[in-house]
Amino acid sequence: MVPSKLLMQFNSKYVELHSHSFYSFGEGASHIDELLNRAYELDYPAMALTDYNMCGALEFSRQSNNFGIKPITGAEIILEDDSHIVLLAKNKIGYSNISQLLTLANGSDRREPRLDSKYISQYASGTILLTGSQNGLISNAIKENKTEKAKSVLKELRECFEDNSIYIELNRNFMHGDSSRINSLISIASDVKLPLVATNNVHYHISNRYKLQNVLASIRSNESLDALAHTLKINSEFYLKSELQMQNLFKSVPNALTNTLKISNVCDFNLSSDLGYELPSPNVPDGFTPFSYLEYLCYEAAQRRYGEVNNSVDNRLKEELRLIKKHNLAGFMLLYREIVLIAREISIEMGKSELEEPIEIRSPGRGRGSSVAMLTGYLIGISHVDPLLYNLTLERFMPDDLKTLPDIDIDFPRSIREKLIPRVHEYFGPQFAVLTGMITRYKLKGILRDLGKVFGIPDGDISTLSRQVHNSDPSLLKSEMLSIPEFKKVVDLPEWENIISLASQLKNAPKALGQHVGGMILSSSPISEMVPFRRSALDGRYIIDWDKDSIADAGFAKIDILSLPVLDQIDEAILLIKDTKNELVDISQIDPEDSDVFDMINRGLSKGVFLLQSPAQLKMGQRLRSRNLNDLAYQVALIRPGVGVQGNSVSQFVDRYRYGIPWEYDHYLEKRALERTCGIIVWQEQVVQLISDMSGISQAESDEMRRGFARSNNESLIRSYWNRFRKGAIGNGISEDIAHKIFSKINGQYMFPESHSHAFAVSAYQSAWLKTHYPLEFYISLINNQPMGFYPLETLKQDARKFGIDFCNPNINLSHGKCTINGNALLIGFEFIKGVGVHNSKNILDERNARGPFDSVGDFVRRVQIKPDVIEAIIFSGAFDLVEPNRKLALWKSGFYKGPSEYQITLPISMDESTPDLMDFSEYEKMILEYDSMGMYPKGHIMEFIRPSLPKNVLSTYEVYSVEEGETVSVCGIGIARQHPRGHKGTVFVTVEDECSDVQLILWPDIHKKYMGVLEDPIILAKGKISRQDGTTSVVVFHLETLEPKNGLPSAHNWH
Repeated sequence: MVPSKLLMQFNSKYVELHSHSFYSFGEGASHIDELLNRAYELDYPAMALTDYNMCGALEFSRQSNNFGIKPITGAEIILEDDSHIVLLAKNKIGYSNISQLLTLANGSDRREPRLDSKYISQYASGTILLTGSQNGLISNAIKENKTEKAKSVLKELRECFEDNSIYIELNRNFMHGDSSRINSLISIASDVKLPLVATNNVHYHISNRYKLQNVLASIRSNESLDALAHTLKINSEFYLKSELQMQNLFKSVPNALTNTLKISNVCDFNLSSDLGYELPSPNVPDGFTPFSYLEYLCYEAAQRRYGEVNNSVDNRLKEELRLIKKHNLAGFMLLYREIVLIAREISIEMGKSELEEPIEIRSPGRGRGSSVAMLTGYLIGISHVDPLLYNLTLERFMPDDLKTLPDIDIDFPRSIREKLIPRVHEYFGPQFAVLTGMITRYKLKGILRDLGKVFGIPDGDISTLSRQVHNSDPSLLKSEMLSIPEFKKVVDLPEWENIISLASQLKNAPKALGQHVGGMILSSSPISEMVPFRRSALDGRYIIDWDKDSIADAGFAKIDILSLPVLDQIDEAILLIKDTKNELVDISQIDPEDSDVFDMINRGLSKGVFLLQSPAQLKMGQRLRSRNLNDLAYQVALIRPGVGVQGNSVSQFVDRYRYGIPWEYDHYLEKRALERTCGIIVWQEQVVQLISDMSGISQAESDEMRRGFARSNNESLIRSYWNRFRKGAIGNGISEDIAHKIFSKINGQYMFPESHSHAFAVSAYQSAWLKTHYPLEFYISLINNQPMGFYPLETLKQDARKFGIDFCNPNINLSHGKCTINGNALLIGFEFIKGVGVHNSKNILDERNARGPFDSVGDFVRRVQIKPDVIEAIIFSGAFDLVEPNRKLALWKSGFYKGPSEYQITLPISMDESTPDLMDFSEYEKMILEYDSMGMYPKGHIMEFIRPSLPKNVLSTYEVYSVEEGETVSVCGIGIARQHPRGHKGTVFVTVEDECSDVQLILWPDIHKKYMGVLEDPIILAKGKISRQDGTTSVVVFHLETLEPKNGLPSAHNWH
């Protein structure tokens, strides 16, 4: 439990100055809050965190403040000779220098950083040096009997560091050689007249975590515990110890303990305070300030957009510019515009844009999130939605009392984004433009995989368990295993007992530093002075040690450069239309109220359409019956967890909005927030408005409260919010009961900002428009840009057939890498055959283009260097059918020829009467092999083969829709989507597909629990009763069974 901010007298005369958390990735074995909670129990007045990076440093500083413990920021750094030092920040300069040293170390190796010791002298100011523990700078010299060298090194360091800033570090962890090493260190300290300091080189908060620490070291080394036994820490002494324990360990040198307080007293830097971050200045023409240039751009673009600057436009611009000026955000907005201009350069290079087109008319990016409410953003090209058209409000993005820099997210096509991020690094310089880090954390499947390897559990057993465990909470692993017959008997075995006990300790533990999907940090000063950075795993990219939460806490501006695959799909479809039909489609100018498009959506036919294709959205389309983009914005917003968790709020909204069912507010003060959504909270802005109107809390603080609901371990935070909300509500004349009822409507589940809904509704509508009017181009571009959807390829193929589009098997002499147009059909590309990929596809096409078509399987094998199993998959896909109709014979022939060497084509050999008389695969076998090699069966559906063997009372999914409500039916098909909106303990929705259509099955929790194993298999036979409770047809299941085949078929999408 985290205590509230404390004003108390700490009694301990010892401070731990050398400690590691999970953020030391493979070294520390405790969460930061566990370390601080233990330090609080031990009465520490201060504590240092000295991980090998700064990933947890800001979190540590902020949480320390809550415990009333003074945070000391530091780091343990490994030098090129593998010796260690510890540096602590006395002040801001010292912290900046430690950050820059870590950045330099990262430059040597991003995975195993090592610092050239020559840099220490340049960055010593403001820091305190501890000489390290068992592998410390001086300890290593002692091991090598180089005492004089150690003294010489210390004398050199003394010249670099400020007075009283170097300490000889002592640790007594009962490791081999501790006593002699400590005696030598005390002697050296006396000779060179440097003070001593005691630390415990902490790796975990309590002693029983030592097993986990050893396990993490094994995971990091990719070795089993047995293989690594000789290098692991042999005892459990590396934990936070009390003053008394440390006094007993260092009785002969009591000043080593009092020096910990002395060091603590001079370390006054608190990382949670201002780092002096500022955005860089944008490029503006001479004679302009950032504000005047933004104002000029907006009014100039408004004239082009609207033909005139009328009162509505002028009033909105004046209000936005007032807020922008008040919060000094003009430069911030212009920096986004510079990024969009860089993206346009790339788009022009790729032939997707014209230089003459104004940026606000044809921007390569699209805004998302609450920033879409800004008219200024719309006019400078960082948003594609006119906020005046939808009456979008500013409060969520830019309230009058704005406290932190707002986020602006921009989506780009993947093809542009991949080039844009390195270009932004280059444009601003890697010291001034870096990507946000992303801390990956342990989840149950990762825990099982890593612990299984450490304890020697066979991979197959771990894989089986991972598939069958349905509760993702590691602390419930034992109960989950007891519910699975084949694992029930092993829970008491020693290796499994270890895994079960350690799994809960690893819950949500930081595992590694990775790259955020697209959060870019721009700075006016070198970023390494504020936080370390390193090269990303991807060339041309750099990442910092902080994740998005730390970035927000530090007050950094994060510019999200994101990709949205539907934009690539739309671009590709438009190019296909131009190439095949010679028609130029301006997607920004299509009719926004095309009745054919909305009819398609409202019939539940929008599979494959961005944001409108999930089973829940297909049903919502039929229920809400959208007729314009405003309706569509509601539709995309309603199927969000934060809306659905409010009881039956989705149904209530549909009834009130579409059918005019009356409702009443719980209090009249709800009206401003909830009127436009019929009394239901649909959008984030409404939560902010509701909190503010009911309690009088400012908009900015209300938004901070909204965010707090989404944080983990937030029980005490929510209680404090309630107390504040209640006090304000009562002051507004609201009774406590009504205040509590309204407060209970707020939840931490995700919901869209209103402006985000409108932004995505536009993209969804454009995707739906293409499906309605150009289905062939739509499906080709959809398949080519996978993964981006909700369904397996087989389902998309089946859906295409409803729109008159057939899929053709690959053709070795006609197919390309991607899918292409073949008459009024889609010709499957080579890249969609298992194992072929981009590289092999290119080899096939290069050879075909260079020397002509392949006239036989043998000709192909001789000319293309490719692995036998890939050739097999190509044969099974039907790609050779026109040159060798007998696939079994083609398979035999493929093994008869020798493939080419690297530079030489193999000469043909004669095929005479030795060719065997092989009977081809049956149609059923071909179908199964096509599913296995491509994930789809282009000619039909597996249920066409299974249907004849089913009982006569098993209906097709098409027939189910004509059965009366409450009637019992049986239906069979492939499970193509499984939805668990409230986790495995809630109701589960499974969509099954057959050769005719698909239908949704509803499994109440008890039924789901009974048949969880059946749902793992692809083909499901279900019995249940027809339900039309929400106006759409479903089957409420009471019995399930599975049918053959169980392997080789496409897997269903699992959504939780």
